[in-house]
Amino acid sequence: MAESDEIPPYQNALGAFHDAFADELKAMVDTLPIRDGDRVLDLACGDGRFSRWLADRVGPGGFVVALDLRPSYLELARGTVSAGPGADRVAFVSADAFRPPLPDGAFDLAWCAQSLRSLPDAVGLLRGMARLVRPGGKVAVLEEDAMHHLILPWPEDLELAVRRAELEALADSIQLPRSYYAGRRLPRIAAEAGLEDVSVWTRAIDRTAPLSGAERAFLRLELAALRERSADRLDPDELAVFDRLALPDSDAYLPDRPDFALTCIERLVVGTVPS
Repeated sequence: MAESDEIPPYQNALGAFHDAFADELKAMVDTLPIRDGDRVLDLACGDGRFSRWLADRVGPGGFVVALDLRPSYLELARGTVSAGPGADRVAFVSADAFRPPLPDGAFDLAWCAQSLRSLPDAVGLLRGMARLVRPGGKVAVLEEDAMHHLILPWPEDLELAVRRAELEALADSIQLPRSYYAGRRLPRIAAEAGLEDVSVWTRAIDRTAPLSGAERAFLRLELAALRERSADRLDPDELAVFDRLALPDSDAYLPDRPDFALTCIERLVVGTVPS
């Protein structure tokens, strides 16, 4: 299988995130200015979770085009969409997000969720989205910021050490483009793309013990990824404390604490295509 047709390695974590925070993510989709009968583009649709929710919003008279570069991702999206109502309202297109084979002005709203980190030129992407939307229509983008996405109840001394290690790893990595920090720049990106009347909604999603199975699955992957990023930069004592709190088989596993709480931060930007 060619590289471009492989499910990316981050999909397990992204899918677990969608499962753990599905109610809040769907609620953000429900705030979008979509009317019955609207035509909506889901650009870089990935696993199709948002395509499914968008299909609910457009109603029987509307339709959603779910576009992704990877045919294998589109197969995953088809399975996701087919499990919900409105599957017949979704068409799937395999294409580059920067060169979509779609007519200008064909949509009432273009949507892109949690994809800027894997795509170059965020401003160019939003300009392209705006071109596909009718004048007066909307472009909406949901993103997070890699430095400020998840707040966990670490002991303060350990959090400072882990934070330092993680930020050093991010700074040194040649694989993490500036788009990993796109959440903080979304309003500016939207304005530079020529959108008007840009609105911003930052949503803090909270979870407390006892956690659901989906929430625990997400945290297992998140903590494992955090360890991979930071372990080499922690001293032995710090790493020992980290492992005691972050390894699922530990008797002090952080998510098992009865007072466990986390906060996840997401940012939604909506702008209007000039008339």
